[in-house]
Amino acid sequence: MKSNFKSNFLFIYAGVSTLALCYSFVSIKNLKESFDEITVKRINIVDDKGTNRIVISNEERMPNPIIAGKEYKRRMAPAGLIFYDKNGDEVGGLALSQTNEAGLHALAFDYANADAIGFLSQDDRNNGKNFRAGILINDKDLSGKPGSNISRMKLTTENGNAGLIINGPDEKPRISIVVDSLGNPAIKVWDSKGKARNALLK
Repeated sequence: MKSNFKSNFLFIYAGVSTLALCYSFVSIKNLKESFDEITVKRINIVDDKGTNRIVISNEERMPNPIIAGKEYKRRMAPAGLIFYDKNGDEVGGLALSQTNEAGLHALAFDYANADAIGFLSQDDRNNGKNFRAGILINDKDLSGKPGSNISRMKLTTENGNAGLIINGPDEKPRISIVVDSLGNPAIKVWDSKGKARNALLK
């Protein structure tokens, strides 16, 4: 009699425990909370399949880039935010990096294999005399080589010299429109061999 009672008790206990555990999992899955403040080192925003779509991270936990499903070593790990496509490949991001010499902030949107357009600012931390900010626009490298692109346009200001440089498909400058730090304008044109054809202004 005692044996049957003990068996029944264990059976009921196991059933109740299982139901309680299932309920807790469902509750956690459907949990919605609001916070005034949260402190974390990394946040992964995933789709319903668990694939990363956005990652917000510090330098130490920043993931390596993934291109066509393959992971590559990042040249420099910044803090920031990374965007991913539905396959989990990196398609852009916001990078915040700082060394003892300089601080660099960049926002990039990518082709399937490399950077397409980037917005950047860089500032010398030592004396503040070296700085630049601008927009970089690239062609897509149709070879598909990871990290490879073709630099076509730069609209930048660097140490007081502002300019637009348009490159040929070989990445050599063809046209430049520059106003230097003293306010002097200049327009230059080069041929495919890199020889200056004319200077419209001096």
